[in-house]
Amino acid sequence: MQELKVIGVENGSLLVASDDGAQYRVEVDETVQSRLRASMPDPGPLRRLAPREIQAQIRAGMTAEDVARVTGASLEYIKRFEGPVLAEREYVVESALNVPVHIAVETDPLASGATFGSVIRERLAEAGATGERWASWKEQGGGWIVKLTFTAAEIARDARWGFEPKKQSLQPLNQEAVQLSQQGELPRASSRACAPCPSTSARTPASIRAPSPSNPRATEAR
Repeated sequence: MQELKVIGVENGSLLVASDDGAQYRVEVDETVQSRLRASMPDPGPLRRLAPREIQAQIRAGMTAEDVARVTGASLEYIKRFEGPVLAEREYVVESALNVPVHIAVETDPLASGATFGSVIRERLAEAGATGERWASWKEQGGGWIVKLTFTAAEIARDARWGFEPKKQSLQPLNQEAVQLSQQGELPRASSRACAPCPSTSARTPASIRAPSPSNPRATEAR
C-alpha cells in the first residue's frame, strides 16, 4: 500500500501527495470524519475537579476565571464554590484591620482603642494617599498574606504583611509595610520592595508596640 502525506487543506478537502510527487484531493465528508473518530482511542472520562481543590486555589489568591483557565473546568462550575472562600478572605482582611495595637506616642494606650487598620489609614491620610485597596490570600503550605495597594506621590505602592489570625499578629514583609508600620512619613522616592524583613531583629516597629501584660487583649502589629 502506498503511503500518502497531507500537504494542505482546500475547500474542506485534504490535499495529499505520494512519494513520486503525484497529488490527490480527498473530500472530508461525514463518513470520513466518523471513521476517524472511531479509530481514535477513547480517552476515558475526564476527572471532575473537586470542590476543595477549587477552593484551595481561590484561597491562594486566584480568581474563578484563573481557575477555569488553568484547569479547563467551566467557569459556571467554578463559581459554584468560590463564595465561601471569598467571604473567608474578606474576613481575614477585616480581622487584620481590627487587631488592637499600641502607639509609641500614646500616654494612655487603654483609652486609645487604636487598631492596625485605624493607624494605617491615618498614615495614608497624612501622606495624601488614594486608591486604598486591601486583599488577602493564603500561601500554599504557609500562612496568610494581607496586601494593601495605594497611590502616594503619583506612585503605585504595594505593602504586604504576614498575618497569623490565631495569634492576632502582623509581620511586615516589604519596605512599604515597614514604612507604614513605623512612625514618620511614607517614602516619596521609590516604591521598590525590599527583601522580607527579619522577624527576629524587628518584631516590634518603632511606633506600633506589643501589648503590656496589663492589657492582654491588645496584640503587636509587627
